Amino acid sequence: MNGNHTDADKPREACGVAGVWGPAGHHAAVVREMLVALQHRGQESAGIAVGTGDALVARHGAGTVAEALPDLEGLPLGPVAVGHVRYATHGTRDALAGAQPVVLDRPPLALAHNGTLVDPHTAPGADAVGPGEWFTDSELLTRLLLAARAEKGLDTVAALHAVLPGLKGAYALVVSDGHRLYGVRDPHGFRPLAVGRRGETWLLASETAAITAVGGDVVRELEPGEVLSIGPQGTASSRLQVPDAKTAACLFEYVYFARADSHLSGRSVYQARFRAGQALADHAPVDGSPRPVVVATPETARVAADGYAERAGLTVVQGLLRPGQGGRSFIARDQEARHHAVRRKLSPVPAAVAGRRVVLVDDSLVRGTTMRTVARMLRDAGALEVHLRVASPPYRWPCFYGIDTGRPEELLAARLSMTELAGQLDCDSVAFLSLDLLLEAAGGDRSGYCTACLTGRYPTATPAGAFPVPAGATGPAAAAPGAGATTALASQGTAERGEPQQ
Repeated sequence: MNGNHTDADKPREACGVAGVWGPAGHHAAVVREMLVALQHRGQESAGIAVGTGDALVARHGAGTVAEALPDLEGLPLGPVAVGHVRYATHGTRDALAGAQPVVLDRPPLALAHNGTLVDPHTAPGADAVGPGEWFTDSELLTRLLLAARAEKGLDTVAALHAVLPGLKGAYALVVSDGHRLYGVRDPHGFRPLAVGRRGETWLLASETAAITAVGGDVVRELEPGEVLSIGPQGTASSRLQVPDAKTAACLFEYVYFARADSHLSGRSVYQARFRAGQALADHAPVDGSPRPVVVATPETARVAADGYAERAGLTVVQGLLRPGQGGRSFIARDQEARHHAVRRKLSPVPAAVAGRRVVLVDDSLVRGTTMRTVARMLRDAGALEVHLRVASPPYRWPCFYGIDTGRPEELLAARLSMTELAGQLDCDSVAFLSLDLLLEAAGGDRSGYCTACLTGRYPTATPAGAFPVPAGATGPAAAAPGAGATTALASQGTAERGEPQQ
């Protein structure tokens, strides 16, 4: 399932999954708290399913966890519970359409899925599932597993091993048959999944931060292709047999999706973002007088902004505030509506930026909708200059593995040169971190990341009819990032700037 966050400039990540197994208790309450910790991964719907042994009881609701699950009335005690937070698929307006966990019976099965399958209708056995029986790839996956259990007489682990190797795409799964809890990562490891413990209780979650948020200790992260089974007899691990599957963990988890207090592959997300900000300052400084101040776009760019300021010897000021939840600008119907949505959720602070040159640090830039308005707001607040610095490379290709970026033609850096981009965004200069420097900041094996949205190199076959590079993107979209930051300086000054191109 795909979809993330409240900013039109941002890629929208799919969802967050969580699960609990232990001595029978009110595990739904623990799962709910874990979902709150994963709220940044999805705000369209939330759900919890509790296993009592031979049955599964579920509740779903629209909105945030607090809105969707204000109480846990009707959910029983039991040894296992599975939870999910979700963003609606691009273009979907019904927040409950495809809400998870998916729960089926005969025999009972609950599934929470983070990721997206590539061409799910071509999956082995999909033709035997009626077209009206599945709305999402997650529902299809659940029905394929159920068929393997019911028709072939397989237990849940055997069903996972029978069905999953025939699928393409991304899936981090938390599954229950009412008795046991199962965690699965696809063989590429696109999406994260961690396991932890709290006393005699076992915990599964998309991020380590959700485990520590409920007082649990992180044990480890699941390996790509791992199937972990948790139950009364303890834990058991096995691997999906998919030849030549290369690890391709999503690099954007470090850039934007994951919480800064999470760890991925044992590495701190906070440290990766701070190092990215430092590298950006080294390779894309803003020279001249008076010395500028650094402003972060709230909230995910704050760590990168701190790194930039520390390395450049500049002061960070709170030039932008997010006073509250101002709605989701990416679902606004037109440009004017999105412009007003941005102004509702972000507020400039004139006392912090008036009469100053501003280095505006962001973690990523996809559509540019929010950034155009933000730059204009800072100028209206009295900023002399606005220099945008982005702590990741230009986002130029669509994702097929669980990130909703919209249509390829909406990816701003895929169709504009750097100079055109600066003019479009009403910034005096624009600079992006290179892929090499971002990989260095993230750490680990560079070949173990998926960078398709930045390079156009996909680790699997793309969907039938996919158009990876937008028409007309002959220049910037065809060039892989180099070894430094790519910078474009606007040709005009700031005293008499016209409106940016539309």
